[in-house]
Amino acid sequence: MKRRDMLAGAGATVMSGLLPWTAKAQSTKAPNLIGYLRTNWSRDPFSFGTYSHIAKGSQRKDHRHLAEPVADKVYFAGEAANPDRNSSVHAALESGRSVARQVAASGHKRVGLIGAGVSGLAAAHAMSNAGLDVHVIEGRDRIGGRVYTDRSLGFAADLGASWLHGIDGNPLTPVIEQAGMRSTVYDTDAIIRSEGREVAWQDLPDRSADIVEYQNDAGAAKDVLNIWAYLWTDDYGGDELLFPDGYDQILPLFKDGYRLDLNERVTAIDYASNQVRVTSNVTIHEFDAVVVTVPLGVLKAGDIAFDPALPNDKQSAIDRLGYGTLDKIYLQFDEVFWDADVQNIVTPFTDYPRGHYNSWMNLYPVTGEPVLICFNGGPAAYALSSETDENVVGQALSTILNAYDRGD
Repeated sequence: MKRRDMLAGAGATVMSGLLPWTAKAQSTKAPNLIGYLRTNWSRDPFSFGTYSHIAKGSQRKDHRHLAEPVADKVYFAGEAANPDRNSSVHAALESGRSVARQVAASGHKRVGLIGAGVSGLAAAHAMSNAGLDVHVIEGRDRIGGRVYTDRSLGFAADLGASWLHGIDGNPLTPVIEQAGMRSTVYDTDAIIRSEGREVAWQDLPDRSADIVEYQNDAGAAKDVLNIWAYLWTDDYGGDELLFPDGYDQILPLFKDGYRLDLNERVTAIDYASNQVRVTSNVTIHEFDAVVVTVPLGVLKAGDIAFDPALPNDKQSAIDRLGYGTLDKIYLQFDEVFWDADVQNIVTPFTDYPRGHYNSWMNLYPVTGEPVLICFNGGPAAYALSSETDENVVGQALSTILNAYDRGD
């Protein structure tokens, strides 16, 4: 079963710490943790989370409402604005290409584009190829948005998007082939570990399924999701892929042909007159039309003021749709002490609240590096977002050491 099949079948900025870990609880018998990376996406002011979901009270049509242009001058794109698929890089790519076709057919010539994530870059690339004058404005000091690969520990750590969800018919598949990216097939095999022993699957607590199917895949608790809406959601089939050299290798394929300004955060969009006026922390721009590709979390936060206010259908869709978080903790060791050939490790019995440090992925079969990724999604991610790196990494470390009986 693919990672994203489970949900349908069931009905501060990113931070990195680069110093060796020296937790007092670590004994000389324990494996040596030589580095870590921790994400905290719900505190990232440029996203406030990782991806959208259909919350209770919302429906698939809310994604369509979000994608509809306003006054033929303000367009929207992104994974949450894809009327058919969401919560993935390919959804963002499809949405970007779709909005580019709309704008190119509208007759607008000078177009402002807010956000240089995958949807924004894809739209800018397509519109510039169609002869439009495109100006991309990005608040971060980098492109990619929630596609973010960190190489500070000597390997490619995807802090945001990691998977290609289904290769069959996926528009990202030819992009990855064109980029010449190495890939490995994601293996769904898993092992359950607790207190130095393997646990039988029949002894897995029922609550563990909810953690994997909902908190990790949707970035939200089961009780906030409109489960019925996912029964009519189609996505691409085939293998899921991981990329040993980093997901960000797709980004150069969408470069050139447009102006790009980084470190410029848009605060207001005024579309009351013939021209669209875009105000940022740097200056004021005027365009024939603007494409907004910021994450749903930014729209929900109201960080961009629209004048006139967005139509009720649009704003209601923004308010109703859910936006979740999946955080990762990369733990880099000096050697492998876990099941080296198993892709996934489940640790359901811990000293911490439900959903905390229960789900792991082994990167050794993917990159050859002695690295584990711990996932905390939904309520666990939010609960841990205010904790220090020392606490979060220390708790993750104690959990996996206990699972293999390698601590004190």
